[in-house]
Amino acid sequence: MFTHAQQLSAKPSRRPSAAPSSASAAPPGRRLARSSCACGGGCPSCSSKRLAREGDAPAEAEGKQAAPVAGPEPPEFRDCSLRNTGIDDANQRLETARQRARDYVGAARGVLGAAPAAGSVYATALARHFIAPSDAQRTAIDATYQQILGTLTVSNFICNSNNICEGEQAFWLPADDLIHVCRPFWELSPTCRAIILVHEGAHDAGISVVGAHAPNRGSAGYPTGNTAAPAGQTTGARMDNPDAYAFFAAHIWRNGDTGRSCF
Repeated sequence: MFTHAQQLSAKPSRRPSAAPSSASAAPPGRRLARSSCACGGGCPSCSSKRLAREGDAPAEAEGKQAAPVAGPEPPEFRDCSLRNTGIDDANQRLETARQRARDYVGAARGVLGAAPAAGSVYATALARHFIAPSDAQRTAIDATYQQILGTLTVSNFICNSNNICEGEQAFWLPADDLIHVCRPFWELSPTCRAIILVHEGAHDAGISVVGAHAPNRGSAGYPTGNTAAPAGQTTGARMDNPDAYAFFAAHIWRNGDTGRSCF
C-alpha cells in the first residue's frame, strides 16, 4: 500500500483536478473499480446482477458460442496466466475488452468536436454524464480522451491474483503506472469490461487521482438512468470523474445508455 503523499509524488495529475465531490475513499495508492458486495463481486448474486445489462451476453456464455473463425493470436499480457486469472482465455478476453474500450473512446472523440443537436443521443449523453459542458469544456474532455487512448496499450496492463487484489475488478496503481486486472473483471459482461478499462485509463490520465474517489455510476452522486444530476454535481466535477468518461463513451458507441452500473 502507498500513502497519499507517495501516490501524488509517484504520478502527478496530467491536468488540474476539479474540486473533488463527496465519495468514499479508495484504498491508499489505488484508483479502482470495486464491487460494493462483501464478496468482491464474484458471488452468483453479483454475477447475475452485473450480467443483466441491456444488450449484454453473460460472460460464461462466451465459451458456449460457436467457435469463431481463426484469426491472429491475441497479444500476451503481463502475468495473465491461468494461475493468476483462473481462466484459460484471459489474453483473448482482455484484448477484446481493450479493443472495444479503444472503440468507445474513438466514438466519443468523433462527436465532441460539434455542438449537440437537441434531442440527439449525443445531447442526451452529454447531459447525463457531463451535465452541461461549454464548447471549451468539450474541447478539454476530448483532450482527456486522447490521453486515455494512450493508456489503452498492451504494455499498460497486468493481471493479478486474489493474493494481490482486494475485491477490485481492476485498479490503476501510481507506483508502477499499470492497470491491474483482477479476477472479478472476468465475470463482467463485455460492455462492462470495456467500461472498466476506460475508467482505469482515465485514472492513468490524471482523472480523480487526488482526494476521495469521484462518485461511481449508480451512486447517489451519479445515478443511472434518465435522472437529473443531484445538487452539487457540476460539469467541472464530472470532468474529474473517470466513470463519466467511461459511460459517456459507451453511451455514444452503443447509441444508447447502458441503463445500469457496472459495479
